[in-house]
Amino acid sequence: MLLPMRFRRFIAYFALFLTVTVPTIPASGVQDRADIISSRTEQKQLLPFNQAIRSGRLSNGMEYFLLSHPYPKDTVTLRLIVDAGSVLENETQQGLAHFVEHMAFNGTEEFGEDELIAYLEQLGIQFGPDINAYTSFDETVYRLDLPAGNPESLRTGFRVMEQWARAIAFDADAIDRERGVIVEEWRGGRNAADRILRQHLPVLLADSRYTERLPIGDMDVVRTAPQDEFLDFYRRWYRPDNMAFVAVGDLPVEKLEALVHEYLGPIAPARHPLNRPYFHVPFSDKTRVSVATDEEARRSTVAMYRLQEPAPFQTERDYRNILVRSLFASAVNERLRDIARDPDAPFSQAGVGWNRFLRDTEIAVATAVIRDDRVTDALHTLATELYRVKQHGFLPQEIDRARGRLLQSIDEARVNFESRPSSSLADELVRHWTEGEAVPGIEEEHRLYRKYLPEISLQEVERISRQFTDGEDTIILAGLRVDGDGNLPSGDPVPQDIRLIRELETAANATLTPWTESATPTHLTESFPRPGTILSETEYPDVGTVELNLSNGARVFFKQTDFREDEILFSAVSPGGLSLVDDDLVTAAQLAPSLARASGIGTMDAATLERLLAGRSVSVAPEIGRDTESISGTSRREDLELLFQLVHLTFSNPRFDEVQLENLRSGMVQSIQGRLASPQGQFSHRLENLFAAGDSRLRAPTVQEIEGVQLDQIAEVYRQRFSSPGDFAFFFVGSFDPDEIRSLAVQYLASISDADAGPLETVTDVHAPRPEGTIEEVIRAGTDPVGQTVILFHGPYEWTRKQNHRFNSLVDLLDIRLRERIREQEGGSYSVGAAGWRWRYPQEWAFIQFYYGMDPQRGDELLKTVFDVIDEVRTHPPDETYLERIKARQRESYRQSLRQNNYWLSSLQFFVRHQRDLADILDYPNLIDSLTAEDIRVTAEQFLNPERRIQLMLLPQEQ
Repeated sequence: MLLPMRFRRFIAYFALFLTVTVPTIPASGVQDRADIISSRTEQKQLLPFNQAIRSGRLSNGMEYFLLSHPYPKDTVTLRLIVDAGSVLENETQQGLAHFVEHMAFNGTEEFGEDELIAYLEQLGIQFGPDINAYTSFDETVYRLDLPAGNPESLRTGFRVMEQWARAIAFDADAIDRERGVIVEEWRGGRNAADRILRQHLPVLLADSRYTERLPIGDMDVVRTAPQDEFLDFYRRWYRPDNMAFVAVGDLPVEKLEALVHEYLGPIAPARHPLNRPYFHVPFSDKTRVSVATDEEARRSTVAMYRLQEPAPFQTERDYRNILVRSLFASAVNERLRDIARDPDAPFSQAGVGWNRFLRDTEIAVATAVIRDDRVTDALHTLATELYRVKQHGFLPQEIDRARGRLLQSIDEARVNFESRPSSSLADELVRHWTEGEAVPGIEEEHRLYRKYLPEISLQEVERISRQFTDGEDTIILAGLRVDGDGNLPSGDPVPQDIRLIRELETAANATLTPWTESATPTHLTESFPRPGTILSETEYPDVGTVELNLSNGARVFFKQTDFREDEILFSAVSPGGLSLVDDDLVTAAQLAPSLARASGIGTMDAATLERLLAGRSVSVAPEIGRDTESISGTSRREDLELLFQLVHLTFSNPRFDEVQLENLRSGMVQSIQGRLASPQGQFSHRLENLFAAGDSRLRAPTVQEIEGVQLDQIAEVYRQRFSSPGDFAFFFVGSFDPDEIRSLAVQYLASISDADAGPLETVTDVHAPRPEGTIEEVIRAGTDPVGQTVILFHGPYEWTRKQNHRFNSLVDLLDIRLRERIREQEGGSYSVGAAGWRWRYPQEWAFIQFYYGMDPQRGDELLKTVFDVIDEVRTHPPDETYLERIKARQRESYRQSLRQNNYWLSSLQFFVRHQRDLADILDYPNLIDSLTAEDIRVTAEQFLNPERRIQLMLLPQEQ
C-alpha cells in the first residue's frame, strides 16, 4: 500500500472528524475472511495472491500470514489479531475489550506482572515503539518488533504471543492497579474534540450498536467490573479460530512457519463453534445535521459525509475503480488547496477522500477548517466545488497532473520496496484478514497502475462526484468554537440545522462557471548563473563521506548509500538563526520561512509551482531556528537536478507575496485564539513563556506581533539569514552518483552569489538569562476533572561526547522508572515520561522535563512520587538490570539506525557543526559499553537540582 487507505488506528478513542484519507492502492491480499467480505465481491478475475506470502491455518483454527522481507535488517515484526473489539461487549463489559488488551502487559501464566516488559526491554525491545497494542470497535491487535538475529529474543517473542492468545493471568490485584491507568487514559481524552465527537456520533452512527460501544468504555464498568467479567470476555472471544497471526521480517518463511507451528500450534481448539455477530450502521435516505459547539474547541470545522458500503477490492475491476477515485480526490484536493490560498476564502484548508472507519462501513467525506467563523460560507464553497465538477468536469491538464502524481507514487513504492518497513507490510496483512484487502504484490500493483491509469477517461473521473452530490443521504457535521454566550467568537449566532441544509441546496441548484487556471511553465527559471568551482576535496573513508570546498566558501558533504534504492535526503545548515536577528525583526524572522514556502519561488506563485512539480518527487523547505538557519529537502535520482535548482532559488530568488502574508497572519491568529481557548493550550502557553524567561526568540509570537509584521521586514530578515552560502554546510545522503553531486554542486551551489560574504557568522548570546531558582505555578482552566503536570529541570552544562551519552542514558532511566512507578504501580497516569535536550550555543545548558496527566485530586500525591523517583535516581546507582535495559535499548536503536539515511544525514550534520571527527559516529558502541550505573547517578545529581526548576500544574477551574 502506498498510503493507508483505511483509518483503523484506535487506542481508546477514535479520531474520525476531519480525518480524510485520499484513496491509494494498498498492496495487500485477498483470501476470504468471512461471508461479510466475500458476499459483495465478484469472484471473477480475482487479483492474484502474492506468492511470496506463506499463508495457512493451524489445526486449532488460527490462520497465519508470513512474509520474508529484508528491512529493517535482522528484524521481525509480529501481529496477533483478535477479531473482537468493543462492539462485542455486553452491557456489563463496556470497556473490557480495551481493558483485556491492557492486562496482556500485566502478566501471563509464564511471565509475571513485573517480568514481561522488563525482560523484553533487556532484549532491546522498547515499550511503545516495539511493544504495543490497540483496540477498536471491531478488533484488537497486538504488536511485537523483534531483533531476528537474537534467537532468544525471537523465541521469547513467539512465546509472548502464545501467552497473549491463551494465558493472560488477570490477577485481581493487577486488575485493580490497571483500573486507574485506564481511567487516566479516558481522562486524558476529555477535551473539546471528544465532547464534539460525542455530540456527532448519535447522528453519524444513528441506530447502530456502535454509538453505545466506544472502545474506551464506561468508567463505572472499568472501575468496578469483577474478575469474572474479564474472564468471560477473554474466554469467549480469545480463541484460535477467532484469531490470526502475522509475521514479516528478515527470516525465511520456512523458519517463521516452523516457529508458528511450534508456539501457536499447540494452543487447544475451542470446544464450541464460533458465533461472532457482525453489526452494521443503517444508511439513511434523508439529510441529517449535527451542529456541535464547545467553548474550548481549538478550531471550527464543517464536513459532508456519505455512508456507503466499502468499495470491493479483490478483482482487477475493483482496483481500476479505486484508481478512478484516487484521480478524482487528487484533482479536487488540488483545487481546494488553491482556493485556501486566498485570504478571502472561508476555509484555511479542505479536502475530500474516503475512509473505512468501521468493519462494514465506508464514508465519502468532504471537510474544511473554517476561517473567521464563516460556517455557512465554508460549507457552500466546499459543496460548490463538488457540484462544479459534476456540472463541468475537470480540465484535461488537472487529470494529467493527478495521473503523474499517482504514477510517481507507484514508481517510488516499487523501486524502494525492499527498504519498506516490515511493520507497514504487517499492517496490510492485518487488513487483509479483517477487511479482505487484496495483497497482489508490488510488481502486480505497478502493472495495474501502468495498465489502467493511461486509459481512464475524464468522464469516468468526473462521475465520482456523484458519490458526494447525488441522493438525499448527506450527513453534515459542524464542530464549532463558541463564546461564553453560545455564539460564534465573531458574535454571530450558531447556524441552525435548516440553514446548513439550505446552504447545501443552494450550492446544488446554482449554475456554475467552469474552473479555469493560468498556463503552467515548464521550467523553474530561464537561466542560472555561470558555474563556480571546487577548490578542494577531502575523503572520510571510515564513514564513506566526501567533503567539497566550493569557490564561494560553501562546504558540501555527501555519503552514497544503498539503504533505499532511490532516496536522496538533503539539508543545509548555517550558524546564527534568531540569535543574530535584531529584536524588532524576531517575529518577521519567525514568519519568514512559512511565507517563503507559501508564496512559491522566483516568478511562480505557490499554485503554479505545485502544478509544475506535479508527478515529481522533490521538496525543499527553509527554516530559521533558535541558533541556525537551514534548508531541508528530499528527492529521487531523476529529480536530483531539480532539487539543486530549488535550493539555488531558495537562496537567490525567494518570493514573498503580500496576499500570502495576509493569509499567513490570519491562520496564525486563528491558531493562537484556538490554542488559548483550551485548557491544555493555556497550560502550554504559560509553560512556553516561563521557559522563554522574557526572550521573544524562545516563544511563539503574539497576535499583536503577528499583525504588526510588514512584508519588507520579512524579506529583509530572510535575505540576511540566507545571503551568504559561504556560511552553510550542505549535506546529501542517499542513492546518487557521486560524480553527479559534484557536477550539480558546481553548477547550482558554487554559483550562488556570495556578494555579502565577510567573516563566518557565529551564534550570538542575545538571550535573556535562564530563570533562576524555583518557579511553581498552578493554572486553573476548564471544567473537566483533568490535570496535567510538567516539571522542567535546567542548568549549566559541559558539552562532551561522554557527558552527552550519560545525559541521554539518565533520561532513558527516568523514562522507565516514571512509567513503572506512576503508571504501573500507582495507576496514576496513562501518559507519563521524561525527555531531555541540550544547548551548546549560545551557552551550554541542559534541560530535563517530566510530564504526565493525572486526576486533579491526586496532584500533590503524584508530585511527591515523582520527587521520590528523582531522589532515588540522584542518590542510588540504578540496579544492573536497569543498566542492561538501557544499554540494550541503545544498541538496538543504533543497529537499526545505521541502515537509515536520515540517521546519517542528522549525524553528519551534528558532527560537522560541533567540529567532531566524523569517524566517531562509529564509536557509539564503545560509549554504551563504558557506561556504568554510577555514571548515571552522578549525572542525575548534577542535573536534577530541585532548587532550579520550573514546575507547572494544570487543574480545573474552582467551582
